[in-house]
Amino acid sequence: MNPEFIDFEIDGVSGLAIYEYADFVKTKIFEFKGCGDYELKNVFLGPFSTELRMIYRNYELVPVPSYKDKEENKGDHVVDMFSCLGLKMHEIFIKTEKHKQSDQNYFERQKIGNYIKLKDELPDFTNKSILLVDDICTTGSSLKACLKLLKQLNPKRIKILVVAKRLLQPEEIAFLQHNNVVERKFL
Repeated sequence: MNPEFIDFEIDGVSGLAIYEYADFVKTKIFEFKGCGDYELKNVFLGPFSTELRMIYRNYELVPVPSYKDKEENKGDHVVDMFSCLGLKMHEIFIKTEKHKQSDQNYFERQKIGNYIKLKDELPDFTNKSILLVDDICTTGSSLKACLKLLKQLNPKRIKILVVAKRLLQPEEIAFLQHNNVVERKFL
């Protein structure tokens, strides 16, 4: 897998994606997430875990939630992927309904905020640095919904780290910049 290190911004919060969400990475994430090949969990971030741990050493992780069906016994793939960083993690969000983003078009994805809520019991994030983490960023709607809730908890700072990000077409970038989302790719 070839890292791209894509710098982006959502609602004034800077983010970093390790890979472009292209065919090979899509396949590996599907094998891990969709097929349950948990042997792949450290493939995505493991090669950079020391560097990422250093960069984000003063941060506590908050994963974007996955819908947990009571019938399913599998773990949370985002938590599993980012556990190799060895940083303190807080699962503070719940997804109240199954709203599979990959089945939605752009406008339907924007409704994800209706399905993400804060848990009842929360740690005190005042004056803490929070790293919001997710596996894939396509439109940024899940991250945006989580950021809105996270900002209410008054952390000192927030950053975003995702495994892979879909690179946008020029017309999409123009639309998103108009709506306060910025993306830059650094090679």
